[in-house]
Amino acid sequence: MLDRRLCAWIALVSAFVCMVGLAGVDRALAEWIRASGVENAPFFTHGLAALDRVSGIHVWLWLAGTVALAVGAIGLAMRRRARWPAALMAAGIVQFATLLTMMLAKPQFGRLRPHQVLESGDWTHVWFAGGGSFPSGHVAFYFGLLVPLAAACSRVWQRTVVLALGVFVAAARLDLAAHFLSDVAASALLAALFTLLLSALARAWFRHASDART
Repeated sequence: MLDRRLCAWIALVSAFVCMVGLAGVDRALAEWIRASGVENAPFFTHGLAALDRVSGIHVWLWLAGTVALAVGAIGLAMRRRARWPAALMAAGIVQFATLLTMMLAKPQFGRLRPHQVLESGDWTHVWFAGGGSFPSGHVAFYFGLLVPLAAACSRVWQRTVVLALGVFVAAARLDLAAHFLSDVAASALLAALFTLLLSALARAWFRHASDART
């Protein structure tokens, strides 16, 4: 059901971008955004605010995943052979796993946000400083939903549209000086890895169920 090749590519690209960011691009990009005057561009601020209202991220962090699981479960009971119920359930499960991992990781790394570092000018104390930048919560929320949905889509244009939403969110968080490049890439990597894991577990379960019937 889930395209593992697509998930593997997302994981590889995200891992590469994360490493590039940690190697020095994080600071360079944050400073360029601040100096260029594109920070807090209306396209990103208004666009992300609209997405946040639709997704309910500020109402309850687990709302979208819970709805996806509930609708998927109902759909699976009514239309067992349809693709979309399983895709929605996968989206809910992956989002929960990605969000939980993000929440556990943030206090361990304590990374300050770009706007905090840019305002202080002190780049010597960015990590383990009580911050909450790494990994990105917004990207964990959206990519946790969107990666499994994209992997369940059968057409390239559908996958492109779904993933474009996630890329927009990542770009918006960079533009708002809320996250570094490696922050958003790390969350995308988590979502892709959890989707791959869920796909492997589902295949193993279906294979076991098929063998049991025969």
